[in-house]
Amino acid sequence: MFDMKKLVLLLMFVCIAPLASAEERLSVVTSVKPLQLVANAIVADLGDVEVLIPAGSSPHHYSLKPSGIRTLNNADLIVWVGPSLEQFLTKVLQRADAPVLQLLEVSDADVDDQETESSEHDEHHHHHHGGEDPHVWMDPLLMLDAAEKIKNALSAQHPQHAVQLEKNYQAFADELLMAEKQVRQQLIPYQKAGFVVFHDAFALLVEHYGLNQKAFFTVDPARAPGAKKLATIQELLKTQKVGCVFVEPQFEAAVIKQIVSDLPVKMGQLDPLAIDVTLAQGYPGYLQQLGSNIERCLK
Repeated sequence: MFDMKKLVLLLMFVCIAPLASAEERLSVVTSVKPLQLVANAIVADLGDVEVLIPAGSSPHHYSLKPSGIRTLNNADLIVWVGPSLEQFLTKVLQRADAPVLQLLEVSDADVDDQETESSEHDEHHHHHHGGEDPHVWMDPLLMLDAAEKIKNALSAQHPQHAVQLEKNYQAFADELLMAEKQVRQQLIPYQKAGFVVFHDAFALLVEHYGLNQKAFFTVDPARAPGAKKLATIQELLKTQKVGCVFVEPQFEAAVIKQIVSDLPVKMGQLDPLAIDVTLAQGYPGYLQQLGSNIERCLK
């Protein structure tokens, strides 16, 4: 005799199965856009990668909204640098339901020292206590390492995707190393050319490519440089071989433009947060953008 109940159960299973498959899509949240570019290369078609801090906002002073907390709690993985950069996330992530990948391990003492010492540190060196610069995405090799950590974390949680995640990682590694080599060759002629940046975010990039950053205007991008600092840099621009001053798209730089306007110094732009880089361009595209902007200004 025909069993209607079995037919109904079978039809329900057929209808629900695609939904279950859709729900298995990976969901990753990163704190800042450059980390989103890296994570997106690893996740690719397996899911979605959201960025927590919107374009134009600084991770140094961001206030998390309730919608941001919901986004974090719905994630399969949360990727952030650590308390030395996104301090607002420290307590939130301690209570988060999702696994958390922290890229930079620092102690509470390091963070406290960083806050008290940063404004007094010699402007010719980066201010980060113990040499731990939180702008880790400025070093392409650190981002290669971050990509591997993201791949491993997601593979451990979702072993059914491990093979594809490994393929995505290898493709990203090949593309990144090719871009890194290209940018290195591009910048070799300008390694001795002096320049000044708006805020102290580029030390790892400078170190990686052997560049000649002379100074920065401010440690905290939300805090305008004081009169003493402006006078010091103005004197430096007059007396030393500085060919370019880099500003950032997130911050108005009227006072810097005023200083540079009377000097034979070019102005360029370096974006520490990749706000106009698309997911399709990815992190290698961002690295190439930085390289091209440096070359254009120092040429």
